[in-house]
Amino acid sequence: MVNASYQDVLTAAETLPSAERAQLVAALLSNVSPDDWSPPSPAWLAEAKRRSDAFDAGDMSGSSWAEVRERARR
Repeated sequence: MVNASYQDVLTAAETLPSAERAQLVAALLSNVSPDDWSPPSPAWLAEAKRRSDAFDAGDMSGSSWAEVRERARR
């Protein structure tokens, strides 16, 4: 698969069981330089700031990673 196209690799990856896809994602992310990531969009940054300000002001609460992970798995 050395000369496979992006679409070929994606198609093959989509056939993997979910746990193996998660392992593949982790492996791929660990091999990408932060310099190659696109910066967040202005809209994403504005939403992150809005949420951070609301949290700091006590207008919203957070959840533990264990709680978030459990909700995502459901």
